Amino acid sequence: MAPIVQHKNKAKKVKEKPGSHKASAGKLANKKTSRLAKQGKLKLADKKRKRKKLAHDLKQQKQEASQHTYMNGKTGDEEDDPTKDETDSSDENTEFFNHLRNAKEFARLDLSNDATKARGKKRKRIPENEEKDYEQQPRSFATEENSEMRMLLPIIVKGRVIKQMTERGDALEKEGEKEDLYKGPPDEEDSETTADLAVDEKTDGNKEEEEDMLASLTPAQLFAYRKRKIALAKERIASLAQGIIEDPQNNMRKLKELRLMLGDSSSGICLTVRKYAIVSLMEVFKDIVPGYRLRIPTEKETAQRVKKETKSLWDYEASFLLSYRIYLSFLELMAKGKPIADKSFLTKHGIQNLTLPLEAHKELSKLSLKCLSTMLVNHSHFNYRGNIITTIVPMMNHSNQELSAIACETVKTVFIQDKSGEVTLEVVKAIGKMAKKLEFEMQPQVLETFLTLNIKEIDLTTPEEKKKMLKKEKMLKFSRRERKRLKQKEKLDKELLETKATANKQQKLKLHTEIIQAVFETYIRVIKLAAESILLPVVLEGLARFAHLINIEYFDSLFSALNNLIESQVLTDREMLHCMQTAFTILSGQGTVINIDPSRFYKHFYCALLSVHAGQSSEMTPIVLECLYTMIHKRRKQMSQQRILAFIKRLCTLCLQQNPESAISFLAAVRQFVHAYKYSDILFDTEAQGSGVYLPELEDPEHCCANTTTLWELHLLRHHYDPSIRRYSQHMLHGAPLAGEHQLRQDLARKSPSELYESLSNLAVFNQNIPEKPPKTKKMKYSSGFVNETFGNYLKSVLEAASPNVPKELYQHLMNRQTGT
Repeated sequence: MAPIVQHKNKAKKVKEKPGSHKASAGKLANKKTSRLAKQGKLKLADKKRKRKKLAHDLKQQKQEASQHTYMNGKTGDEEDDPTKDETDSSDENTEFFNHLRNAKEFARLDLSNDATKARGKKRKRIPENEEKDYEQQPRSFATEENSEMRMLLPIIVKGRVIKQMTERGDALEKEGEKEDLYKGPPDEEDSETTADLAVDEKTDGNKEEEEDMLASLTPAQLFAYRKRKIALAKERIASLAQGIIEDPQNNMRKLKELRLMLGDSSSGICLTVRKYAIVSLMEVFKDIVPGYRLRIPTEKETAQRVKKETKSLWDYEASFLLSYRIYLSFLELMAKGKPIADKSFLTKHGIQNLTLPLEAHKELSKLSLKCLSTMLVNHSHFNYRGNIITTIVPMMNHSNQELSAIACETVKTVFIQDKSGEVTLEVVKAIGKMAKKLEFEMQPQVLETFLTLNIKEIDLTTPEEKKKMLKKEKMLKFSRRERKRLKQKEKLDKELLETKATANKQQKLKLHTEIIQAVFETYIRVIKLAAESILLPVVLEGLARFAHLINIEYFDSLFSALNNLIESQVLTDREMLHCMQTAFTILSGQGTVINIDPSRFYKHFYCALLSVHAGQSSEMTPIVLECLYTMIHKRRKQMSQQRILAFIKRLCTLCLQQNPESAISFLAAVRQFVHAYKYSDILFDTEAQGSGVYLPELEDPEHCCANTTTLWELHLLRHHYDPSIRRYSQHMLHGAPLAGEHQLRQDLARKSPSELYESLSNLAVFNQNIPEKPPKTKKMKYSSGFVNETFGNYLKSVLEAASPNVPKELYQHLMNRQTGT
């Protein structure tokens, strides 16, 4: 006992390390478990601990059993030992439960098996040579050992292993032999299908063999073969398009396959397949193109280390842009009718040239242009917008009217839908470059698209004013802290503008100003360089429409150009009126600041009024009314008395040769002038005032002496066949009163001349008093002499009623003409 005590004392005298302290077993166990938990090895440690404990228990049981047998005087080798059976059964149980890794495997066990069932045989050990031979043998299912199937490589889809099997070649040959044995002689109905099968088997070879085989077919067989091939191609295109739209990012392989169908060269169906592929790709791109521009990352960005999702997104965007570029390049060549050159961008991507007849080329170009137009209208914000514009703008001047109409309608739609103005500016500049390049020898419908521009405001400040504003800003002295604060504020304002969904007003105004400048540059070039071209009417109409937006810089050159055009007598009456409308629209806007004498334009307008009549030019009435409003009504403070009286007299004379709606609108204009200018009462007085004689044929309204005449035309209008004109002329003869017996109805008095014309032009005035089915009456037979006498008496009564207001010379001339002397 003494040495044992001595050993214990030695163990107690072990020197402790400095800084160390005693810890309990519980603390050490907790420290170990926490360390294992951090390392993720806690479960493994638990399993090891359980295994050690189980092994320790088994060893202790064996020791207890051996001690028990020793104390009873029995050996462990006896067969009738009851403890031996117990230990054997316990060993089997522990080994069985050791193989169970978790409760799930225990739950999967088949507990319904009877104990009487024979256990499975143990696996025999295979030598190394036999194992190599076994590995080289093909795999097969146990249930299909005798079947005519063979295994293929499996496919893994979303973590699931899908096994593949196919029939052996020998089995196919045997089936073919069996079918041949059971088949009789071919019928006439099955001859086409058998021929098609033979073609399908042999067309898998070279194209020459395919062409030879197709040449040997009858027309009916060839039609059936092509029909079946087109149906298969349509199904394939539909499945590919559906897969792309469902998940574009993971189905770029399908997009490439659909894109390769643009270069299909199958004999007999290649054109049809290409058309289906073009339309299908258009619909696919229309759906999957994002609402923002894609930017390809730079080399520096790609060299950096990024996330896996970012890398996959970059790859998707790059492949998507490549497919979109190939598609647009193909459409561009097809729309222009050009062949695909060898060793070009398209041939590198599997799209070869296809020789087609002329009619097929026209149809393909028309379809390609429609697809390009759709992409520009729906996705004008996306990449390669400039390429589409440079393709569509030249097509506006195409000799084929269908292609030209498609391109012009596309441009008009873009002008209407574009809210910011970026796309509109690019299109307008492209049209201006084309007009300059062609020296203005193009169709008028190209410049007619400018009339659809919806621009109402521009930045009218001149560059000099902008410079002054900048100088004033520089003159302001800020402290260093304030300058720093202003810079930070500008940055924040820019960031806030980017986050806003609405467009910046200043940026929009700047773009609209650039658009109008580009439009007027084209217009002025046409006026100066191609005054005799067919573009002049459209240019003058556009100038009249956007005259209020013209910058002051263009005023002098524009006025001189318009005056030269009018005096050259090359223009038609409509074009002359547009020129005058443009000039006075400018003068009524910013032109009020400039001192320009417009008397020459008044002379031209006074002479041009007589050319407006119901025979040919009644459609010019709205332009005349617009000119009257801008030239006289807006500038009434700058008009002289003689000029106003001359225009009132000329308008009353104009009413005698107009349709009812035009006559009423001109009478309404006269009524406005009578109310605005009190001195116009002298035209209703029969006594002449002032010196001189009225000269209606004189071109200058200032010197025609209109104050010496009267409005005798109103007496003739009192007998007009239209009741509204009779009522209006009666109202004017009484001095156009605002109240009383001869006042106008509210529907006529409150409307302006242009509104009256628009409301009455849509009415069938001539058919108002005529019934649909006139009653049947006996026809009265009159002689020609009786008719002439009746009409002559009527005209004589009208002249006598108007005699106080009609000049004596004109009255005598009309009476002599009536009597035939």
